[in-house]
Amino acid sequence: MTTTLVVRFNKQTVLAVISGLVMLFGLAACQKEPPTTRPPVALPVYDQGDAVLGKVAYEKQCKQCHSLQVGSNNKGPQLLRIYGANVGLLNEYQYTDALKNSQIVWTAESLDRYIANPKQAVNGTRMRSEPIADAKMRQDIIAYLSTLK
Repeated sequence: MTTTLVVRFNKQTVLAVISGLVMLFGLAACQKEPPTTRPPVALPVYDQGDAVLGKVAYEKQCKQCHSLQVGSNNKGPQLLRIYGANVGLLNEYQYTDALKNSQIVWTAESLDRYIANPKQAVNGTRMRSEPIADAKMRQDIIAYLSTLK
């Protein structure tokens, strides 16, 4: 003996179920992914500069375009844990192809070269700041960035 269950839905019930499913899946599809972050800094603190002076120089030279907060990219990517990191790790920042393809690891040497003259270090970069000619100031900025773990 087989029994058949017949369920009838009225038009309003069907529309309510469809609306609920659309909202459920639509909202999930629209949710932003959490911002990416760089792994903790593994390199020792850079001691060829003064991190205290570097913070002051960073505030004056870098802060207008670069944040130090995860997910807070401005004209340039946020710089938290940049020291020792591979270039182009932040998914939510649109790096130029030139920078992505450079395969740079941000060591003291590569940061110094880039800060000294971004366009010469990576032809095709978007960084528009004036080069920082003062080697001591660059060392101080790098020392400061190396402390941001």
